[in-house]
Amino acid sequence: MATISMISSDTTPEGLQDFVSRRLVKAIVSGDLPPGTRLSPARLAEDLGVSHIPVREALAALEAVGHVKRIPRVGFFVAELSTGGIEDIYHWRQVLEDEAHRMAVPRLTDADLARMREINTAMLEAVRQRSDRFLLLNREFHFVPFERAGSEHLLRFLNHLWDASARHQNAMAYLRVPPSLLQTHHNGLMQAFEARNVDQVNAWMKTHREFTLEALRKIHVSAVSKQKADTKA
Repeated sequence: MATISMISSDTTPEGLQDFVSRRLVKAIVSGDLPPGTRLSPARLAEDLGVSHIPVREALAALEAVGHVKRIPRVGFFVAELSTGGIEDIYHWRQVLEDEAHRMAVPRLTDADLARMREINTAMLEAVRQRSDRFLLLNREFHFVPFERAGSEHLLRFLNHLWDASARHQNAMAYLRVPPSLLQTHHNGLMQAFEARNVDQVNAWMKTHREFTLEALRKIHVSAVSKQKADTKA
């Protein structure tokens, strides 16, 4: 039975359900709780130092957004990943991100662009070092314009889709894409943002997502093949 005791030492300033949800999402997205892991409410409550009530509330909330699956009379499990799920996530990311850019790009300030340049430089260094810091920096970079769009609802949907993406989009995905290609994509994207050219921004993002999605497909196929081989062994 996997646990999340490694992150249970954090303080709990927010509501207990939010506290538990945030810890579970972090563990699921990072892979500390892999797909298919059984989630015992009693064990989670012990690990996180809370009662079973906020744990069950958090599990129900995470089931509603697809991170957790509940099997009646059996229990809760980390939801499995599938190529169909990846395709669906990336479809809706394109729809919403294109709209977010149409809203945000004309509103970007010089301070926004300076921050994006700084993040982009750190991101490309992480790529050269093959560091998984790239994933965190990549999200920070893209959410500068998403936040500038000025829609709380849109931002909430995008956060949900990026959380869902992150379950698939671990460091392995980027290790399969040549660093020079990632550098080309992000430099082109940065130039499009600086020119405040929405069409170019969305064109670069489409290319960027397609390459990432193809890497994720290959990872999933490889993982399924390995699982089948392990089952036969």
